[in-house]
Amino acid sequence: MKKQLYIYSTLLIVAFIFHSCEDLEVVEEPDFEVAFNTTVKVGEPVNFKINNAPDFLYFYSGDFQHQYKFKDRTKAKGKVTMSFLNSQKWGKGSNATETLSVWYSKDYDGSGTAEAVGSASWTEITDRFNISTLYDFTFQSSGVVEITDLADEDLIYFGFKYFSDNVTDRGAEWYFDDFTIKADVEGAPAPLTVANDNDPGFQTVDVQGIHTGWNRAKWYFDTGKKHWRMRGNSNKIVNEDWLITNAINLTKVSPDKGIALKTYSEKLESFTYTYTEAGTYTVTFLGKNETIHDKQEKNQEFTITVTD
Repeated sequence: MKKQLYIYSTLLIVAFIFHSCEDLEVVEEPDFEVAFNTTVKVGEPVNFKINNAPDFLYFYSGDFQHQYKFKDRTKAKGKVTMSFLNSQKWGKGSNATETLSVWYSKDYDGSGTAEAVGSASWTEITDRFNISTLYDFTFQSSGVVEITDLADEDLIYFGFKYFSDNVTDRGAEWYFDDFTIKADVEGAPAPLTVANDNDPGFQTVDVQGIHTGWNRAKWYFDTGKKHWRMRGNSNKIVNEDWLITNAINLTKVSPDKGIALKTYSEKLESFTYTYTEAGTYTVTFLGKNETIHDKQEKNQEFTITVTD
């Protein structure tokens, strides 16, 4: 009899544990509520009140680069432009002009060697840009130049080539900064950034006239001035040096992002957000309840009007 009671009790415990595990695997759909003033002024913090916040909650404000409908957009469809700042000084004779040129390649292997630069196919596009002739180190804009004709899904490299074969006169010194590529896309009040100084970054390649000094006769980043410099052929050598971007996909843009308001262990009852421009915005909240067993999501959309 005792043995039967023991077996029965054990079965009850196992059934209870099994039922409890099943309960843990059940994930309920988020059932949160949001309240806020739907008409506000520019610069006025909007107080969003959250009732019954889910495990995870994300906020898409609806303004530039924070629209829920573009959260998965990674391809740009529209005009692509490129610009940079440049300036030069000290060049004498034929070195006073035309020692800097602009090129692109779609078959460069990105390895950063002189051999790779030499074996790649490079197309010159210098005539599209304003190359400085001011001779006083005052930065000059290249102009915002359309390069849509180069935009496809192939990777592209842009190279800024310094070349001088005048070994008699002093070589020019160049400054280079603010490299930017942007794309016009649907729903954006301003172009989206495709690449800039830090992304994708640059590599330097000494092809000819290599000098052992760390900042002699070559491109280098001046950590004091915070921009790129080319010292030129002050040592009276035939000199070819390249400042080359890392690989760029001209059709690729970053998806719009939401703000993570809450994680599983946090409590959230309210938060504020401030709009800086007038307009009508679609506000989206993405709520998630999630365990290792399952996940449930729910979106809520609202409209907010921001006035001057």
